[in-house]
Amino acid sequence: MENKPTLQKALDTAYRLLAGRPHTRAEIKRKLSRKGAGADIIVQVLDELGRKGYIDEHAMALRWAQALVRDRLWGPLKTAAYLMQKGLDSGLIDQVQRRIWQEFDEAEIAALALHKRFSGATDAAPAAKKAAFLRSRGFSSGVIYSLAKEPAHDDYYD
Repeated sequence: MENKPTLQKALDTAYRLLAGRPHTRAEIKRKLSRKGAGADIIVQVLDELGRKGYIDEHAMALRWAQALVRDRLWGPLKTAAYLMQKGLDSGLIDQVQRRIWQEFDEAEIAALALHKRFSGATDAAPAAKKAAFLRSRGFSSGVIYSLAKEPAHDDYYD
């Protein structure tokens, strides 16, 4: 963009961003601002994108959270931190977290993560090592305590 981006140039930039992957309002705002768009133009762009349904932060946050839990085996704390980093509102993050953890069982996801990390030899791993790993994945202290001290349960892996 040139020195003073016009509304159309800012919209074109936003469309290009959204064509690559979904973006939050905060991400688009930050990227347009870096390109020199003024606050008034950014507000107009975000309003236009919202009107056209190109930004649905709730659906986007839900898809991201589901993928993080299902594919990366992340716990609630790390998932929430990721969503916060994307610039999502804390109220929206709380809604998504409630929905996600109704869909997934945290203890089961944590057990799968342990199994994957320690290649099925979770019984041989020291409890402190298992606890540190689960903490790094963002699981709650109750789940960490119960899984780190107990031997692996084969029913989680079948």
